[in-house]
Amino acid sequence: MINVKNTTLFLAISMLAACGSSDDSSGTGFVQMYNASANSPTVYLEIDNTVRTGATFGEVTTRHNYNRDDYALNYVYLNDNDDYMPLLSDDDTLAIKSDVKLLKVLSGDYNEPRIDEFAISEFDGEDKIQISAINTISDQQEYDIYLAKDDYAFVDAELLTSTQYLALPELQEKSEDHYTFYITLAGSDEVIFQSSMVELDDEQSYIAMLRPSFSSQPGGITLDLVSDGSSVTSLTHVDAMSQMRFYNAIDEYAAVTFNALSTKDDITTPATPSDTVTDYFPANAGTFTLSMLDSSNNPIVNNFVEAVNKNTSLISIFYQHTDDYPAMISITEDLTPNAVSHNVQVVNLIDHSPYDTNIAKVDIYFTEGNETIDDTTSYIKNIDAFATKSLTLDSQSYDVTVTYEVNNQTISVLQMADIDFSQTGNYILILEEDSNATSGYKITQLKTLAE
Repeated sequence: MINVKNTTLFLAISMLAACGSSDDSSGTGFVQMYNASANSPTVYLEIDNTVRTGATFGEVTTRHNYNRDDYALNYVYLNDNDDYMPLLSDDDTLAIKSDVKLLKVLSGDYNEPRIDEFAISEFDGEDKIQISAINTISDQQEYDIYLAKDDYAFVDAELLTSTQYLALPELQEKSEDHYTFYITLAGSDEVIFQSSMVELDDEQSYIAMLRPSFSSQPGGITLDLVSDGSSVTSLTHVDAMSQMRFYNAIDEYAAVTFNALSTKDDITTPATPSDTVTDYFPANAGTFTLSMLDSSNNPIVNNFVEAVNKNTSLISIFYQHTDDYPAMISITEDLTPNAVSHNVQVVNLIDHSPYDTNIAKVDIYFTEGNETIDDTTSYIKNIDAFATKSLTLDSQSYDVTVTYEVNNQTISVLQMADIDFSQTGNYILILEEDSNATSGYKITQLKTLAE
């Protein structure tokens, strides 16, 4: 379904006035797309058969300028065979107007996308901004958006607008300044979101996009500020919670406990077997000291420092380093509900070859059907020992091969068939040595998805 919505009468009159004045009109207009489809891959604008920039969920494309005219428009994504796949069965029409930006908003389920268009006239108010908001969260709930100068409290904030689902209220003119955003449910005075203070620059039009966070906070909201730049300013709730979990990759300790201590939290896990991940634990943002204790509560790792940012999900992996000391690597998890393709983070804990020589780095290949490692376009090369890299995979199963190079020869570490990457969400792969496996190595697959 494609829905095209007009903005307010104010904007429509401004647009007509700009088009009707040949003296003042530049003859050039603009198009930009914001991606509010949570389960979509990176989506690109394809204009007159030319692929322009793209945006993942919560991001915006570059603002592209075109002469006033009609253009064929589609939306495409890149699969892991490097082929652009169309979102729409037929082209849409992009009707460029002079001195007007057409903001396309992609939302809904990627398999049945909704595309709304909002016309925003160019703004050049000296020391002024214009601003409004769009609710992309739900058609079941409306929100009130408030603005307070600097870091003033909610009682000092002024109502900016009341949102309706995928509708753009009239833009309000404000002075350039530092502002704090507050959000309540429509008609309520209970704050459910407070941003950190942000500077809004003059002669800019800002659209505040309300979207789900899909993070560690169930029902959390992120406010994305879309201007004419090629990136958004993402604002999260100042009191948003985070979450942590832990993975024991040290085989010699059959059961360990993890402790995470900050000024606000004291987290202790149940006994965790080797090669096992714990449950998630809620945590306030802050600086933590992390420890791992053996079954007799003796420290194996003590007081490793970890900074936990707000509204994030973190996994800390404890492993045995080449130099025979325990170490830790932490990565931030991607909890978005990707369905068409998936972000896969690969953690390499392999540093010894089958011949007991050191391995500085490995390559990992994902193949399908009759593909070989020479044919596939899905791979990561040169992953250093105790480092991470990532790639994007289509939603399907792959055969996985891990190799390394020595004396110009490719040596296989392990091969695994039919690893499934078809479930909604994203993945972490941990490459490990395993004395119990025939090959001496194994891959542990973890899935990441907001609850």
